[in-house]
Amino acid sequence: MRILLAAALAAVAAQTLPALPSAVADSTTRPDGCAEVRVITVRGTFEPQFGSLLLTPLGWRIAQESGRRTTVTELEYPASRDPDSAARGTSTLTALLNETAAACPDQQLVLLGYSQGASVIGTTLRARTALTAQAAARVDAIALFGNPLFNGAEPYDRGTYDPALSGTRSLPTGALAEYADRLRDFCHAGDRVCQGGDPAAGFANALTYGHVAYFVNDTRDQAASFVGEQLSR
Repeated sequence: MRILLAAALAAVAAQTLPALPSAVADSTTRPDGCAEVRVITVRGTFEPQFGSLLLTPLGWRIAQESGRRTTVTELEYPASRDPDSAARGTSTLTALLNETAAACPDQQLVLLGYSQGASVIGTTLRARTALTAQAAARVDAIALFGNPLFNGAEPYDRGTYDPALSGTRSLPTGALAEYADRLRDFCHAGDRVCQGGDPAAGFANALTYGHVAYFVNDTRDQAASFVGEQLSR
């Protein structure tokens, strides 16, 4: 996995991020003022807590391109192989969204998730008994990559995926229908996490180039464009 990541991340490491005076980094889980836009990133398994190599550059890019005061928040959760990791992430994200929507009712929310982080977001959005209606309404854009909950039959799917295949823990069709016009779920054809891997294999499904292809293909460009359109509505 480390070899695959090293190859995929070489292109990312070679890039430099521009100065972003319109954005404020935030690694806490508490609302810290009412910026016009809050981008929340939920990293994949074993990605560093402070600076997802896939999502953080995308979050900064969205902040810069929005032209508005933006807070980029990296959700604090284990992102490990511990059985309760995703559940802890879901609980933390639910609380953050509910608190933020109550404290900053006019703030636009963007959710970005990769791998386990994508499943945290999907589970959070589906659990409408825990997420307030106010919070659900404030989520303006969602972009997911390498999602274990991927369902190949959804209209918001994007990528080179086979529509006959779904993720290792795919959601029922229509489970996120409420967010269909605000969501893009990116899946690469060679990604066994979102394309019919063996559930019993667990983390081994992520040990493929397909699962790190999002670092070097154009899906982040597509996501940035989609989020920009959503925020400008």
